[in-house]
Amino acid sequence: MHVSMRKLVIQAKLPNVTLLLLLSVTAFVINVAVAAKDLPKSFSKCKRDANFDKCLVDAVNEAIQVLKSGNEDFHIPILDPLHVKSLVVEAGTPPINLKQTLKNLQVHHIISSTKIQRYRTKLEKYLIVCDSLTKRIEMLGDYEMSGRILLLPITGSGKGNLTLVDAQIEHRLIGEPYEKDGRRYMRLNDYQITMNPRRVYMHFDNLFNDALLSQTMNRFLNDNWETVFNELKGGYSKSFGSIFRDISNLIFEKVPMDEIFLS
Repeated sequence: MHVSMRKLVIQAKLPNVTLLLLLSVTAFVINVAVAAKDLPKSFSKCKRDANFDKCLVDAVNEAIQVLKSGNEDFHIPILDPLHVKSLVVEAGTPPINLKQTLKNLQVHHIISSTKIQRYRTKLEKYLIVCDSLTKRIEMLGDYEMSGRILLLPITGSGKGNLTLVDAQIEHRLIGEPYEKDGRRYMRLNDYQITMNPRRVYMHFDNLFNDALLSQTMNRFLNDNWETVFNELKGGYSKSFGSIFRDISNLIFEKVPMDEIFLS
């Protein structure tokens, strides 16, 4: 069954210290605006040459595992689990008309199970594209939900679990240059994410405030996971993309381009 989504309402908030996973790591790997002696010794550095994209793949795969427990020198919090304060996704096109509000999310395995597969950089156009495979993303937190799925009403609030398995993710970062104090910087205008998991599992406690109905609806959601998630994944992608753009700009707007991307 093909389902289209025409309307999305997205909100996302994270603590100010929350880090953009891939871009900030990339910035660190290729020599951000601190002296090299302050960088973790285990980090590889990449020069902008014919081998640049391949170098980034190897270097970032090493670095994200180092950083998953956080780094006080760079004010990096614990990244796995990653804390998300609030996430709101709404799909408004039949047969799915649904609003999900997720709060106090703990996102597990988003780093420990991630493998960067390919970079495709066009720095002259201020474009960075990255492909990754994340074996498991598990989102645990409080939820509120109301609406209809395939003509069936659904409502509830309580604890929720949304788990993505073998998620192929494309990260597309679109920036623009600007100058400050005579130095060139890059600011991200957009961060686009496309997520394609092999399987999604969902469980929401207390649907309809009835144990039997809740069990039945959770079974229905998992039996029809592809239809349900395909309608909602654009909302999740836009939410996380917005978060990553704003957080990554905290780095790019402070670090000149020639100190991030080595000549």
